Amino acid sequence: MIEEQQLIEVGRLLKPHGLNGEMIASVTDSVFDEVANCPYLVLEMDGIFVPFFIDNYRFRSDASMLISLDGINSQQRASELCGKTLYFDRHCFTPDEANNYEQETADERPFIGYTLRDERLGKIGQITDIDDQTANVLFIVETERGELLVPAAEELVVGIDDQNGEITMNLPQGLVNLDEAEEE
Repeated sequence: MIEEQQLIEVGRLLKPHGLNGEMIASVTDSVFDEVANCPYLVLEMDGIFVPFFIDNYRFRSDASMLISLDGINSQQRASELCGKTLYFDRHCFTPDEANNYEQETADERPFIGYTLRDERLGKIGQITDIDDQTANVLFIVETERGELLVPAAEELVVGIDDQNGEITMNLPQGLVNLDEAEEE
């Protein structure tokens, strides 16, 4: 059984591409070059980490790729996987490579894991990822009601508390419904 501590996060499946199961993924491209001998990625499925063998992949940009996984051969099957985090098994890396990659990733995405708070509404949820694929960078926030995309605009940030891992923002009214916020 695959345990979470043996996994290294390398990206996220974003959406299906075409009708044959190919998907668009956001990734750190260097990891695929460094771990070219790892034949599979791991996804969390219903609380269990499941390996999926890579049929093929090709880069679209430095941080975006098209990927096909074994057994995923329709748009419907691909849709079921979209939104999932991609992991490589730590066994595909040397110990030094794993430590270097985790440090680089932490340096590039410093707010993942922070709690997002709004001045009026209180706690909104936890930042699980950052979408920087467009000019408008977004925090991907996991709330009690699901995923929420929040503009990571500097003018909305009221304060950052690194010690407690919190970002307080002044979010535009209507971005978050009052019943979606977790009052504290």
